[in-house]
Amino acid sequence: MRNLTIVGGGITGLTAAFYAERYLPEDVSITLLEANDRLGGKIDTFETGEFAVERGPDSYVFRKTAMTELIHDVGLGDELVRNGVGQAYVLHHDGLHPIPKQTVMGIPLDVDAFKQTSLLSEDEHAALRAMLLSPPDITPPETDVSLGLYLRERVGDPIVDRLIEPLLSGIYAGDIDKMSALSTFPQFIEGEKKYGSLYEGMRHLRPEQRVAEVGAKKVGQFASLRRGLKSLTDRLAERLERTEVILNCSVEQVEEIETGYRLLTNRGDMDSERLVLTVPPRLIRQFLPKVDSDFLADMKPHATATCSLVFKETDIELPFVGTGFVTSQEADVMITACTFIDQKWPHAVPDGYHVLRVFLGRPGADEIVDAPDEDIVATALRDLGGLMNIKAAPLQAVVSRLRDGLPPYAVFHADRVRALRAEMSRVYPGVLLAGIAYDGIGMPDCIKSVHEQIKQLAELG
Repeated sequence: MRNLTIVGGGITGLTAAFYAERYLPEDVSITLLEANDRLGGKIDTFETGEFAVERGPDSYVFRKTAMTELIHDVGLGDELVRNGVGQAYVLHHDGLHPIPKQTVMGIPLDVDAFKQTSLLSEDEHAALRAMLLSPPDITPPETDVSLGLYLRERVGDPIVDRLIEPLLSGIYAGDIDKMSALSTFPQFIEGEKKYGSLYEGMRHLRPEQRVAEVGAKKVGQFASLRRGLKSLTDRLAERLERTEVILNCSVEQVEEIETGYRLLTNRGDMDSERLVLTVPPRLIRQFLPKVDSDFLADMKPHATATCSLVFKETDIELPFVGTGFVTSQEADVMITACTFIDQKWPHAVPDGYHVLRVFLGRPGADEIVDAPDEDIVATALRDLGGLMNIKAAPLQAVVSRLRDGLPPYAVFHADRVRALRAEMSRVYPGVLLAGIAYDGIGMPDCIKSVHEQIKQLAELG
């Protein structure tokens, strides 16, 4: 191999370049092309004074070790911080309800977990308890199924609609009834197969597998960096020694040539023997027309917006002490979730202030993302105003948009990814696909996938 070109300078592309420098021979030239004027992609930390406000992702699941290993590899291990823990809530049509303790992603670890909650009526709680203790006569699926269907058959509609759907949709920003069970939460099915039911499987999960368990551990299960996640992408860029980084370089087409591929860009044509493409699926369809365009066309990303509001502590009365809330689809609001940053990430906010990060945009109802900043701020304040006493305007509002956001992980997603990669190796040898569209939407998933692919590439020579 003479050269490798990486298209996309987000966390996946930067990781690819970092590990390419580690594993590929010194005589292999490495180029990274980024269409924008900055590296980092979806990761961007807005810093003002003592505040650090994330515009994109704010953390990762600590049990997924690939990102922690990368952080240590670039020398930022001392900057790792874990999230603060506290009570979280769900907003239903009749107000805020505390998420019951001893639940994982809303699934009970104890039959009485919902006994005191206002989310379920007495009859609904009794029905849930009966389903947990005497599971329906159904067998674990042998192939992929809808996550919503899988859960509804095992715990019932009330808990799915009022708690599980808001929590899971908050992570995947998709429709739970169209979402792949095996590509999102395979541990649900694996636990049922091993222990006989979803309930028993969840109860036997190892602590490190219990994502978003409420009230179970004093140590947060999510991690970030003290100066924000941008410090990781900045450090990755600083550590690149052999990689030529070209910003404001937009790839318009990819052509096959005898020695590999020719990239037609706004900065001229560039030839490369091997490619790593970390761009959205819509661009893969444009660049590589011989692959399964139906699958790529189906992966239309869901657009979202966030609005981070900085208040003096005396200018707002929060409705509870805790880390924030998610909203069910029955709630009469536009916002989909709200994180109390000073509670979840106290290192990022100085004493005397509250910072609320509000999320907006649902699948099929994301018009708000294209609204002007002032309309997004007004919508966030209107919805929050129905839940808490806002005495004065925020000192600052930071609006961010993610249009090429999270792609839907539909049923049979993993099968279609495997088929796509098999087809790629046949019709476009030497081209690797990486990023949130394939092997998991979390940053650790992207890092792990591209790390493994670069190692395999180095072994092939």
